[in-house]
Order: sequence, then structure tokens, then C-alpha cells
Amino acid sequence: MYFFFVLFALVGLISAVMVVTRRNIMHAALFLLLTFAAVGAMYVLLRAEMLAAVQVLIYAGAVMVLFLFAILLVNMPQAMRLRQWNRQSSLAVVLAGLTGLWMIIATSLGFSKLALPADAATQPLGTPRAIGQALFTDFVLPFEIASIILLAAMVGAIFLARETAQEEARGESLQGPAPQQTPQQERQLV
Repeated sequence: MYFFFVLFALVGLISAVMVVTRRNIMHAALFLLLTFAAVGAMYVLLRAEMLAAVQVLIYAGAVMVLFLFAILLVNMPQAMRLRQWNRQSSLAVVLAGLTGLWMIIATSLGFSKLALPADAATQPLGTPRAIGQALFTDFVLPFEIASIILLAAMVGAIFLARETAQEEARGESLQGPAPQQTPQQERQLV
């Protein structure tokens, strides 16, 4: 069992790295699908069948459809010509590396102090009853706070998208249609 867990963990880790390093956005999306599948397989090995089903149905299914739909709607040739690297990119790489190192240290220190109850090996982790009992007894306050934060973020995103669409509509009605750029002007944007 450990062999398969390590195998799926390596597949998930390598495909996650491929998601952020591929220049072709469709290839990155397919590697993201592989990452979701590997995480779902690890949930099955950890006897969390409900989490595995949610992972496959919600993330590998619905979220990937939304990602692919968004990719197809974006004008990729124009987006690829835009400058992708700027002065802040090196700072972002350093901060991401330090954050990853901090997470590895915190996780290893936290797991060294972790003590499981004696009957933990016999109790299933991912059943609907176990998840519901944990969410609505021990973790009800963090669960509700997370739902309020997600709701506020969704309402804010909808409001911003609506305001942007209204501003663009007002700008187009005042200025008329935008003039077409020549290939020389497009090269200057790069």
C-alpha cells in the first residue's frame, strides 16, 4: 500500500510542477487533471472514499470543465504575446520558495507531535457520517467562517465583474468602436 501511495504522490507532485511550467495552456490543464486524479487515488488509499468521490466529481469533473471553458474563451494568441515576466517575478519566486520551506518545516514539526487514538486504525476517515460529525461538532465555527468568506468573495467578484462590464459599455458608447492596431503597434506591446 505504501508503494502505491508513494507512486500516486510522485505522480501528483510531478504533474503539479508540470502545470506551472508548461507554456501550452491546454497541456497545463491536462496535467492539472492528472494531479486531481492522483490526489483522488491517494484519498482512496487513505480509506477516505467520500473525499475521493468529491475530488473526482467536483474538481476533476466540474472545475476542469470550467477551466477548459475559460481557456477557450480567452484570446490566447494575444495573451501569449504579452510580457509574462517582470521585476516582481524574482521576488515572487523567492517568497514562494520560503513559504514552501516554512510549510515543510511546520508540517514535519506538527506531525512529530501527532498522537492518534488507539482505535484510529479501525475508524473510517472519509465516510459521510465521519465527515458530518467532525464538521458539525468540532469544526463548526471554522466551517461557517470559511463559508462566509467564500460567499463574500463570490459576491465581491460578481460585483467587480458587473462594474467592469458597465464601465466598458459606457466607454464604448462614448468612444465608438476601437481602432485596429497595425502589426508594428502589436509588436511594441511585447
